[in-house]
Formats: sequence, C-alpha cells, structure tokens
Amino acid sequence: MEQNYRTKPKEYILEFLESHTNMRFSAKEMYEEIIKAGYSINLATVYRNLDKLVEAGSLLKHFDNDTNCATYQYIENESCLAHFHFECKKCGKMIHLGKVETERFLKMVQNTLHFTVEPQNTYLTGLCSKCSGKFVVINF
Repeated sequence: MEQNYRTKPKEYILEFLESHTNMRFSAKEMYEEIIKAGYSINLATVYRNLDKLVEAGSLLKHFDNDTNCATYQYIENESCLAHFHFECKKCGKMIHLGKVETERFLKMVQNTLHFTVEPQNTYLTGLCSKCSGKFVVINF
C-alpha cells in the first residue's frame, strides 16, 4: 500500500495550484514561482509531484506546440473535464465555457462533422476581452 505523505515541497506545490486555478503553467514556471515565494524546492521534485498529480487525476497535462513543452492545468472539480477552456495568450487567464454551451457545440460538431471531441483535452487560445479591448458575446 502506497503511503501519501504530506511533505513541505508537496504543500508548496498544492498551495501554488490552489492559487492558480485559472491558468496553465509549465513545471519550470511553477518552480520559479515557488522559489520566488521563498520556499526551498528542486525542479526534479516539482516534475515528480506533477506526474503523480496527473496520474491521480488532479491535473490535466497538455503539450504546448508554441513552447515545445508540457503545461499543466489544475482540475478544481470534475466539471472541468466536461467543458472547453479558452486561454488568453497575453495574460494567461483561463476561461471555462459553460456546460450548456459546450454540449451544444459538441452536438453540432458530432452532427455536422461526425467527429467526437474530448473536452478535457481541448482548449483554444486567443485574447480575452480585457487584453483585446473588445467585449465578447457568445451566442450558440
């Protein structure tokens, strides 16, 4: 039976995750933020804990083609797996599309393209309304 120890580095990582629920981040970004906050941790520990959290279903892992590295997103609850995510390329904010809008979009794609989309693996990038200076209205 595997023991689940609550070490100081793990606490730092969980603290980071809970304060960055609406952002994707790389292991290096997490490491640098934890160090900047004054905590002692090494990068290998960050990677090891991130892998365990992905296996446990607490994090989504994405491969970012722009940076050629893995990025992670904290899953606040299981509903996060059933909708689309939009990420602002300027400020990094993660916006969650509502369940109803996601279901309508999935149904439209299935009916017109005969393609099944996995929402938990889907995020779109662009600019949020604050960064673009435009107010956005979504109508489905």
